[in-house]
Amino acid sequence: MNEIKKTEKITAIILNYKNYQDVFNCILSLKKQILNQEQKLDILIIDNGSQDDNTHKLKKKFPQYSYIFNPTNLGFARGVNQGIEFTRADSDYFLLVNNDAELAPNCLAKLIKESRGEALAGPAICYKNKPDVIWQAGGFFSQLRMNIINPFKNKHYSSQGTQTADFLSGCVLLIPKKIIQRLGLFDEKFFFYGEDLDYCLRSKQAGINCLYCAEARAWHNIDDIATSRSSAFVLENLAFAYTLILKKHFPKLKIYGYILFYLLYSPFRLYQIIKGGHRLINIFSWFKGGNRARKIKI
Repeated sequence: MNEIKKTEKITAIILNYKNYQDVFNCILSLKKQILNQEQKLDILIIDNGSQDDNTHKLKKKFPQYSYIFNPTNLGFARGVNQGIEFTRADSDYFLLVNNDAELAPNCLAKLIKESRGEALAGPAICYKNKPDVIWQAGGFFSQLRMNIINPFKNKHYSSQGTQTADFLSGCVLLIPKKIIQRLGLFDEKFFFYGEDLDYCLRSKQAGINCLYCAEARAWHNIDDIATSRSSAFVLENLAFAYTLILKKHFPKLKIYGYILFYLLYSPFRLYQIIKGGHRLINIFSWFKGGNRARKIKI
């Protein structure tokens, strides 16, 4: 008697904010994923308070997928949690995908193969405008720098196999349902940035591997870091995330981390602001984010 294999369902969760073309391209890349007959991919698009018609246009173009429309921007962590809860009952894996990311046709299958339902898994993510140059790959957290070190960043892509890491970007991240059941959801105190690092650190603390799968590949439509990370909004949330990670995971090194914040990272952010052509007053948003996180009780 032939054994009936259970279908594995993967739900791709895309948060959208005022974007159409990138999400359209993202969905097309997901539709091209090469999976086994026992694997089924569904897509959930969450409009995070865009208050425009871009996601409605996507719904007309791709009516076979699921949609949630939020009246306000819930942030990344809360939006992802909403998507996980919405599809949790019948999903075996959750694939987080930025609305401006695209996956190679074999990317998802390779992530599932390496994860085996037991580990977080992330691909090599290259720049879309420089498709053979790595933007994010497996990162390691340095307590000396109180930050992530990305050894492959801005290097030419090559397939180095699979290796463990401290950090996998939430830009493209496969999370098995088993891990959600063990760790719970993302920490909604993070609004934008930091929630993926927090989740990876929590995973490592629980003995769960974070696997960088170099044979799996994706592309992110992101600009130079100086221009894309020097707006007031981004700087405030980067500082908030840095400080909250410090308080939550490295409380004994808190004072040291604050010294780095002011003497190392603040001058660097000022340099980014100047290089990116933004207003110098944006540096105050950086300090505002750090101060806001320091007031939060862990």
